[in-house]
Amino acid sequence: MHVGILYICTGTYTVFWPDFYRTFEQNFLPGVPKTYFVFTDADRIDHDEDPAVHRIFQKPYAWPYSTLKRFEVFLSAQSRLRDCDYLYFANANLLCTAPVAPADILPRPERGEDLVVTRHPGYWNVKPPFFPYDRNPKSRACMPYNAGRVYVAGGFNGGTAPAFLELCRTLNDRTEADLADGVIARWHDESQLNRLVAEQPGRFRLLDPGYCAPEDVDQPFEEHLLVRQKSKWINVAAVKHNEGPRRGFVRRKWEAACENYLPYLLAARDTLLRRRV
Repeated sequence: MHVGILYICTGTYTVFWPDFYRTFEQNFLPGVPKTYFVFTDADRIDHDEDPAVHRIFQKPYAWPYSTLKRFEVFLSAQSRLRDCDYLYFANANLLCTAPVAPADILPRPERGEDLVVTRHPGYWNVKPPFFPYDRNPKSRACMPYNAGRVYVAGGFNGGTAPAFLELCRTLNDRTEADLADGVIARWHDESQLNRLVAEQPGRFRLLDPGYCAPEDVDQPFEEHLLVRQKSKWINVAAVKHNEGPRRGFVRRKWEAACENYLPYLLAARDTLLRRRV
């Protein structure tokens, strides 16, 4: 078995790589051959000398294209990625803090699974109408309010190499079609992924939020992959260019009321209209 780990660190995100590599070498599928495909604009990175570390030049994108174009980035190296049996994408700021065995995260073909996703730690106990799906009908990621059973995080996912590359092609096509229409999904690649999970739920093994556990947040799941707070390491506001205007008090209150009550009405509407994924 050969596992490819897909990792993007352009610009200041290279600061996360040394500890990522150290903890994944120590705890992630110990004893299993792994190749790290590091997409970066850095001239060199730590552990360049390791034959298992493949540095692939990737120009930095401005926000939000740095996350939106993720599938395109992976497809640029698909001829090399096909040599792996499994592929896993991990966000730059993850640490593997506890041993992860193959039985813990590999898809289970006997159940029809060939892909793996992680339940979002912020929404595991939230009702589906309140999931932060993309609700824009102009987007290919759009979800009706009466649809969906789970909300997954974009920070850790994978599967068999053929299935994962197929996923990348499908979601990249949808992303490019959206961009051609002047549309960007609400949460970028994560929104596109959630739409696909809703369309084909039987293909995905669902990992608990312990595989995407936020730093300094208590949750009732055993932590395996820790999400470090980016703001402790980099200037996140500069990366994202402080997008969006400041909201006034009245607007904040109105948006909170909409978030708390309106989804119930919209779910009933979509049920009556028989809207489906």
